[in-house]
Amino acid sequence: MGFYIRKGFNFGPLRLNLSRSGFGASVGVKGARIGLTPRGETYVHLGRGGLYYRQTLSRLHPHQSITPQYQPPVLPFGEQLQEVTSASAQTIVDSSATDLLRELNVIKRRMDLFPVVVIVGVFLLFRTIQVQTDWWLGIAAVIAVVLFAIVARHSDVMNNTLALQYSLEGKAAESVSQLRNVMTRFAACSKIWRVDAAGRTYDWKRNAGVSRLERRHQTYVSFGCPQKIVCNISVPILKAGRKSLYFFPDRLLVYDSSGVGAISYEDLQIQAGQTRFVETEYVPDASQVGSTWRFVNKDGGPDRRFNNNRQLPIMLYGEVSLRSHSGLNEWFQCSVPAAAGEVSAVLGGLKPVSAPSGIDVSFAAPEKDQGWARVGLWSGIALMCVIVLFSVQPPSSSPSPEEQAVRAKLVTAQQNLRRQQFATDLSQRLHDQRRNNIAVTAANDNLTLTLTHGDSKAARRDGLKPTDKKLIFARLLQPDVESTICGTGFRSLRVIVNDNPPNELKLDCPITGP
Repeated sequence: MGFYIRKGFNFGPLRLNLSRSGFGASVGVKGARIGLTPRGETYVHLGRGGLYYRQTLSRLHPHQSITPQYQPPVLPFGEQLQEVTSASAQTIVDSSATDLLRELNVIKRRMDLFPVVVIVGVFLLFRTIQVQTDWWLGIAAVIAVVLFAIVARHSDVMNNTLALQYSLEGKAAESVSQLRNVMTRFAACSKIWRVDAAGRTYDWKRNAGVSRLERRHQTYVSFGCPQKIVCNISVPILKAGRKSLYFFPDRLLVYDSSGVGAISYEDLQIQAGQTRFVETEYVPDASQVGSTWRFVNKDGGPDRRFNNNRQLPIMLYGEVSLRSHSGLNEWFQCSVPAAAGEVSAVLGGLKPVSAPSGIDVSFAAPEKDQGWARVGLWSGIALMCVIVLFSVQPPSSSPSPEEQAVRAKLVTAQQNLRRQQFATDLSQRLHDQRRNNIAVTAANDNLTLTLTHGDSKAARRDGLKPTDKKLIFARLLQPDVESTICGTGFRSLRVIVNDNPPNELKLDCPITGP
């Protein structure tokens, strides 16, 4: 049960109320008062004799939403978030760049041989070391792999690389320079996110008072060129999930696993604005514009029913969306609101100069593939695979006579040790059975049982005289059986009763060895 305080002080018609939430005040007479709560609500309270009326006149809202400078996407209500996705890059087509897109998609789908040669070559060298071949074979394998890798790399560069050459003059050069500068500032934001999905919710009470939910992941901006393209300028690259956006001077290229798409800046719809975001992580360069609670009431205060209700900051972020009629739909947020507005302004300024005036672009398609060269490379790769898969370990040389003698002595010593251990265990077992007059010894492959000071009746009972192998196993050697004793290395059983000559019994052991 929680404790709380509540105290009132009367000063004529004025009453001050002290509670855990803060100070409140009311003025009036009994049955008719106007007051102000600690949370900023103005109310009127009327009533006598059990009938009362209370009405809130006004409420202070500490968290006012910011009207964005652009029209945000229309989001449905529901538990499921709506995915923010673009169409496949192959369907995003710019009619003015048909030839360029055709060449880019051809070289993107063409397989590079250099990585294949390197992987197979590493396995070949590892196999060469494993089978312990001669040194000259190892050197030859290294030379062959290096030569194949050089040839494969040359073939990839000549056949799978497109050269783009831009000539920028006047306003076009200035606009491209501005784009690079603003993208550099955009990349300097401590956090850049891509919004993957968003939706509106009615359950604002359990979502920190927000009406829109988002799922996002952090992304980044870099500078460079797409793979398999050689260009005289470095362009900004914005990662958008599985897609990569390349901002060239005349158009936007979209790369994904399906291929390459293009959008002219005239067809690119750019919108930017600001949004208030309830944050759960630390963002160094973001601006905090307020705070809320994880579980919030209508008046903006904390819901006291939840013990783990913590206060969350409300941050001001910038938003920029990129769309086109051909299927592009990307939505980004950044921790610095001004950066999103700068990106939108500069990309919008590229539209007038994206026409041929001011920008001269040319591309050189790769040379026609020489079929015999690639056939030779594939043949070399296939040969290396065959060597890796079907090379066998060379037969090991036979041991020398000295090694054979040492191994034989080691085997004999181990076998004698097992026999002695068996004889010791059997002696202990007979001693536990109070047969102290029976001694057990092991000599080579003979197991000897010696009965001393034993009468003839006991000898006959145990099968010692006359010698009965079945009785000996039943009375003295249980639970061991004949196969167990053979496995220990014994081949015969010798029985000595008092001073009588020894009687030797052959064990029925299986014949092993050559």
